[in-house]
Amino acid sequence: MSTWHDPLKLPYPANGEQRPVTKESYRVGIIGLSGIAARPRGNAKAPFANEILISHAASIDHAARVEVASYCDLQPTLLEEFSGNWGSRWPDARAYTNYKEMLADADLDIVTVATSDHLHADMTVDAATAGAKAVFVEKPMATSLEDTDRMIQACEENGTVLSVDHTRRWSPMFHQARESIRGGSIGALSTIVAQRGSGRAMLFRNGTHIIDGICFFAESDPVQVWANLESGFEDWDRYKGSGGKDPANDPAATGFVLFSNGVRAVYLGHKDTTDNLKDLHLSGPDGQIFLHIDAQIAHVRTTDPDDSNLHLVRTIQPRQYQVHGLVAAYEELVRLIENPSLVGVSTGYEARKTVQIMVGFLKSHQEGSRMVAIPD
Repeated sequence: MSTWHDPLKLPYPANGEQRPVTKESYRVGIIGLSGIAARPRGNAKAPFANEILISHAASIDHAARVEVASYCDLQPTLLEEFSGNWGSRWPDARAYTNYKEMLADADLDIVTVATSDHLHADMTVDAATAGAKAVFVEKPMATSLEDTDRMIQACEENGTVLSVDHTRRWSPMFHQARESIRGGSIGALSTIVAQRGSGRAMLFRNGTHIIDGICFFAESDPVQVWANLESGFEDWDRYKGSGGKDPANDPAATGFVLFSNGVRAVYLGHKDTTDNLKDLHLSGPDGQIFLHIDAQIAHVRTTDPDDSNLHLVRTIQPRQYQVHGLVAAYEELVRLIENPSLVGVSTGYEARKTVQIMVGFLKSHQEGSRMVAIPD
C-alpha cells in the first residue's frame, strides 16, 4: 500500500520509521546541459551565502546525499562550460557526448533528463532499463501520450522511481494553499482560472507548469477540454515543435478543462502580455484564493458573515523550510528510493494529466474548438 508523504519535511515522514542508510550518497548523471540543468550557483552578500538558483546542478550541490558522477551533452562547449562551473565541486565527474555510453559506464543511481521537450521518452526508458534507481525528467514529461506511457511502463517494470520537474509541487506556498482549500477556507473548490503571459507563454514548454498547477489543486482526472491555439498553428494535430527553445515554434493557447470531480478550469496562455504573468485564481462557494506563483504570495478573500457587502482578505503564510524546490525534489528522490511504499508528489501519473490536457487542446483546436473527450 503506497503512502503519500510531505516532500518538504525532511529527511523522513514524522510518523514513519527511519530506515537505515544504505549508502553514503547517490550518483547522479545529467543528460542535457542547458541552463536549467547546469547554471552555476550565485553569490550573495554576507551574512548570506550560496544563492540557490533554479538549476539541477546547483540543487544537487545543496541537496543531501546526492552527487554528480557524470554529465552528457552533444555540444562540446556545454561540456566545457559545465566543467568550468562545477569541476571543482565534482572533480571526478566524467563527461560524455553519448548518453547510452554514460548509462552503460557510469554506474548511476539517479538519471536527470534535461533535454529538449520531445526527446525525454527514449532517454527515460533507456535509463530505467540500464538499472537506474530513479529518473528525474524535465517538464513537459513528454509531448505525446504514447511517450508518457512508454516512460511509465519502463520505470514500473524496472522498479525505477519516476519524478517530473513540475517545480511548484515542491513549493511551500502551493502546499499551504492546497491545505487551506482542503480545510474549507473557500468551501469545495469549483473553478480555477490560470494565466501564463509573456513572449514565452508556450503551451508545451512553459504552459505545462501552469496546467500542472491546475491539476495539483483540482486533485482529479481531466475528462473534457476545449481550446484555441494562436494563429499560425492550424496544422498542429500533434506536437510539431523544436523542443522548446524558440517561442515561434510552440503555440500559446486558451482552453477549458472539466475534471471528473466537477472542477472547471480555464487556462489563458498569451504571448502579448506583460512578462512573467503567472497566477491562479481558485474559487469556491465561500471565497477565493489568489495565488501569484513567482511572487509566492496568496490571499484568501471571503465574505463577512455579518455583512455580505464586506469582503475579508487575509494572506496565506506558508511554513518556512530550509529545503524546498529542486533541492527538496532530489532529497525526495533519495527518500523514495529507500522507502518504496511512499509516493512522490510529482509522479509520472500526475504529469501524464498535463500531457493529456495539452494533447486534448490540440485535438479540440483541430475540431473547431469544440468540447472533446480527454485523449486516453
